[in-house]
Amino acid sequence: MILFFIYVILSTSGLVLFKLGSINGGISINLAKSAFSFHIPLLSLLGLLCYMVSFLMWMYIISKTDISFIVPLGVALTNLAVLLSSYFILHETMSYTTIIGAALIIIGAVILNIK
Repeated sequence: MILFFIYVILSTSGLVLFKLGSINGGISINLAKSAFSFHIPLLSLLGLLCYMVSFLMWMYIISKTDISFIVPLGVALTNLAVLLSSYFILHETMSYTTIIGAALIIIGAVILNIK
């Protein structure tokens, strides 16, 4: 279960860092070839790395648990973590309908996992 929570944290961090990198720019890596130029902010690169590691962890978690249990739980917790992170870190607005939608997702995940 610890691995699952690390997955949720890495997946959420990857998305938030990628968004922060796309907003701020900041330090970046520039790759240039004659007619081709590629610019990626360092925060976005770090976010991509977090997200890639979380994807590999997700593949391992799915292979070791019941998919009908872990996927709804993973989606619900990741959505909630992204919602909270976007509010507190990215200072995005959160409406009442967003809160109600997040609550419904969590309730649905709980109902799916009642045994």
